[in-house]
Amino acid sequence: MDIHQMISLSKGLVPQAHINCSRLHRHASIASLSRDLDCSPRERKKRKVAETQEELQEKARQKDIQIEELLQQLSNMKMRAKFMQWKTSSNAMGQQVSGDAFAIHNKWSQTGPEEAAIMYFKGFQIGKTSVPAIVKECRLYPEDIEELFRIYFRWINPYFSILDEDYHKPERLIWSSPFLFIVVCAISARHLASRPDVYPHALLFAREVAGISLIEGQKSVETCQAYLLMAVYPIPKKTWSEDKSWLLMGLAIRMALALDLHQPPPLLCSEQDQLNRVRTWLNCYCVDGSHAIQFGKMSMLQLEDYHARSAADWYKSSQKNTPFDVHLCAYVRILAVMSEWRTATSPHSAAERKTTNSSESSRLVELAISTQARIAEEMDQWKLVYDEELQKHSLPICRYRANTTPLIAAYLRLVVLSVAFGASYRSGLSKECQILVKSLEVAQDVINIMVRVLAPTSFLRYAMPANFLYVTFAAAFLINLLRPKLSPLIDDRQRETIIQTVTPLIKVLCSDQVALDEKHTPMLYARFLTSLLTKYAPQALETREVALDNHVFSSTWPDVASNQDGGSQIKEQFNPEGLSAELAHSRHISYNGVVYQGHGEADMDLTLKHLVDSMPSVSGYPGYGFNSTLIGAQTFDFDFSQPAFLAQNTYQFSYDSFSDSDQSNSLSFSGCSL
Repeated sequence: MDIHQMISLSKGLVPQAHINCSRLHRHASIASLSRDLDCSPRERKKRKVAETQEELQEKARQKDIQIEELLQQLSNMKMRAKFMQWKTSSNAMGQQVSGDAFAIHNKWSQTGPEEAAIMYFKGFQIGKTSVPAIVKECRLYPEDIEELFRIYFRWINPYFSILDEDYHKPERLIWSSPFLFIVVCAISARHLASRPDVYPHALLFAREVAGISLIEGQKSVETCQAYLLMAVYPIPKKTWSEDKSWLLMGLAIRMALALDLHQPPPLLCSEQDQLNRVRTWLNCYCVDGSHAIQFGKMSMLQLEDYHARSAADWYKSSQKNTPFDVHLCAYVRILAVMSEWRTATSPHSAAERKTTNSSESSRLVELAISTQARIAEEMDQWKLVYDEELQKHSLPICRYRANTTPLIAAYLRLVVLSVAFGASYRSGLSKECQILVKSLEVAQDVINIMVRVLAPTSFLRYAMPANFLYVTFAAAFLINLLRPKLSPLIDDRQRETIIQTVTPLIKVLCSDQVALDEKHTPMLYARFLTSLLTKYAPQALETREVALDNHVFSSTWPDVASNQDGGSQIKEQFNPEGLSAELAHSRHISYNGVVYQGHGEADMDLTLKHLVDSMPSVSGYPGYGFNSTLIGAQTFDFDFSQPAFLAQNTYQFSYDSFSDSDQSNSLSFSGCSL
């Protein structure tokens, strides 16, 4: 190695050696410093503690509340837009809703109704910040809301006891169930004397919310109750075809089934929740049964329903049962008897037996006699129960309800007997016929309970519209017996008794203590009965001062389509002297006090449905949602010649035609349940 190579090598080694020395020095320094520090192992960054299931559920609940709140605000915006349209149309008709028409609440003089309600009920709002639009648009201050609920539980709920005053409070419903809150306000507004303009607009809000709830698929016990209330107190319509109470009833029942209200309530539910579920279902059962009876339809609910079978003692199952639950249980048990009768007289039952018309008619008569006796026995048992309950709850309204149930029971007995009456008419009726004797007795009982027991109270003014239909049915049945063709069946004393029974009823129905106005349901029924009495007993109106005015409604009730085969049912024992076939088949026959239908004569449809169809439209009375607008004439062609038809249309009514040129008006009626 020469000198140059050695110099080059030394130049490269010196820096490397220097670097190595520097590193050693640095490591030594670090080692020296480390002696003074605590040595700790390296750790991972701590993760955030995972949320518990309860915390996640609470988060989801808060999100749901926010979403529901936003949807509620959107619904309120849409409803307010529609309300402005309604308000504009109302202003054009002179029905302006303005603050000048309402009482000024000094307490809230600087606050609007919406803000006042939020402040007043804020302790129950469970995270919500908006109230139903009806509060703002109808200017309902907290005092108005509480007054509406007081009206509802004093004058409405006792007659259709689906809600519990201790449970369905306004401070809870305004947040938890705006739909039911609006429906209660709308129904009660009819009787809010200080705010007369609220009622029509509140009904529109209820209708709008009902549609929104259906579209959004809301499902709860309160929603079911709201639909059921709207079915019983429907929005006024001009014609029966426009009435949608049957649809609302179907929605309520289907929702109740989806919520398993027909099953025993879950044990996790509170005591009040359990009672609320069962009470709602029993009311569904009653409304369905009443609707089926009134319109000759098949019931949606089954006879073997769990709660219906076990309802006899439910009214005393808890200390929190309401005083009206006992009346609900009684009605359920009576309807169960009616359901058995409807099943036994159904078209399918008649088809399976393959019996002749005459034997089927005899069977209907026997079944009617036994069924009405069962209803009477059931009512006698419940009268004893009522006496015991009145010792615990001696409220006047409880006593009134205790007297209403016998009226309903007597009406149902007459419904059963009326079917057998129509069947007996074709084969022959006499004074001694048990069907005739019982029908006369029961029809008079229905009217006497209304006139002598219920009318003297102050509660009949607020009664369910269906109750007025019951007495109208009984009165029309009695007036039908005054027809010339049925004169052999009653003597002069019975004729006078009928007139003396019906005329006081007409006076009661049109009295100021019962009828709110000219469009109220009892007033319209009074006019209808007056027109019937004018036809068959005009002297009664001349001597008893029951004529109302010139509003006389023509009707072909109870006659329906001609029975071309009626003459074939005439039995030889009713024609012992051998009347010619031509004479016997040309008109109704009366021989030795026996009256029966002749060939070509119109059938007598003595069932409730036909009475409803043949009366003037009253399903839209503004107070209870029953329309008073008379509609065009319609004809009703029922084939009443077959016993199977009797069973299928179990509850129809029929009366004699006034003249061949008379036309019938139709009745839109939606009163259901108690």
